[in-house]
Amino acid sequence: METVLEVENLSCSIDTADGPVKLVDNVSFAVRRGETLGVVGESGSGKTMLVRTIMGISPKAATVSGRVVLDGVDVLTLPKKERRRRLGAGIGMVFQNPMTSLNPVVPVGRQITEGLRYHRGIGRQEARARALELLELVGISEPAARLKQYPYQLSGGMRQRVMIAAALACDPDVLIADEATTALDVTVQKQILDLIKEIQTSRNMSAIIISHDLGVVAGRTDQLAVMYASQVVETGATADVFRKHRHQYTSALLRSIPDIEAEIHTKLATIPGSPRRNTPDVVGCRFAPRCAAATEKCHEDDPAPEFSEGSAEHWYRCHWPTPLPDGSTGMRLAKAGRE
Repeated sequence: METVLEVENLSCSIDTADGPVKLVDNVSFAVRRGETLGVVGESGSGKTMLVRTIMGISPKAATVSGRVVLDGVDVLTLPKKERRRRLGAGIGMVFQNPMTSLNPVVPVGRQITEGLRYHRGIGRQEARARALELLELVGISEPAARLKQYPYQLSGGMRQRVMIAAALACDPDVLIADEATTALDVTVQKQILDLIKEIQTSRNMSAIIISHDLGVVAGRTDQLAVMYASQVVETGATADVFRKHRHQYTSALLRSIPDIEAEIHTKLATIPGSPRRNTPDVVGCRFAPRCAAATEKCHEDDPAPEFSEGSAEHWYRCHWPTPLPDGSTGMRLAKAGRE
C-alpha cells in the first residue's frame, strides 16, 4: 500500500537549567493509505508532543530534527508558510479537550469554515454549505442551527463531533485523534470512535489514534507503537504487540488493565514511579528504575532495537524480553478494558 506519512528519526528537545531535555527521541514510523496506527503510553510518555512536533506546533523554543514526509514531501524542510499550508490541508487534528481547543466566543460554524476558506480558497456561502454537510456527516442534529451556536451551548460529545468535522473539512489524508475520548463517558466514547472508523473507511483515510487506554486501540488499529519516556520501546502489528509483546513496559501496561475474570477484591496491578526526564545524564534503559526485571546492565546500557522472531516489523528495546506465558492473555485483557 502507498505510504502517506513517514516519520524518520524525529526528535524534539528543549533547553532547561539541567541541559537539553528530549521531548521526542528519535521516533520513526510509517502510515500507509487506509491504515490506522495506535500510539499508547501513560501520561508523560511523549505521545502528544510527538504529534504536535509532526504538526509543527511544538514549543517555539524547541529544537526539532529528523524528517516528516507527507505525500512524498519532507514538510520540515519547507518555509513556514508552505509547511502550514501542506500540514493544514493534509493532516486533520482532533485535540484532547474540545473545550480548550474551540474558541468559546466564536460560533462553531465559523470555526469549521475558517480552515476551508484558508486552505481551499472558497467563498463564504460554499464554505457554509460544506460545514452543514460535515455536521450531518458526524451525526449532529439540526446542523443549520448548530452552526450559529457557541461551544458552551453544546454537550461534550457534540463538541467533540464539531472538532472531528473541523478536522475533516479539507479532506485530509491523515486524521490524528489525540486522546479524543478522554473526557467523555464510555457510551459517547464508543460513538466517537465508531464514527472516526466509519469515516476513515468510507474515505480510505489513514489515522493515528493516541491513547493511554490499550482497550481503545486493541480492535481499532493495524499497527501499534508503545511509547515510554519520549521513545518508542516496542512497535509492530497490533495483534503481534498484544499476543507476543516482549518489552517489560508493554507487559506492565497490559497487566494494569482490570480483568473482569479476576476474583472479587483482587488488588489491581500498578507500575510504581513515573517516567523520567530525558536529560543528558540519563543512561541505560529508560524503564529500568521502575522495572522489576532490571539488572545492572539495564541501568548502564541503552538497549538497541531487536526484531521479534519471525517478524520483519515487530521490534522492541529490552535487554530481558519476557512474553506473557499465554499469548492470548494480552488480547483478553485488552478486550476487557475495551468493554
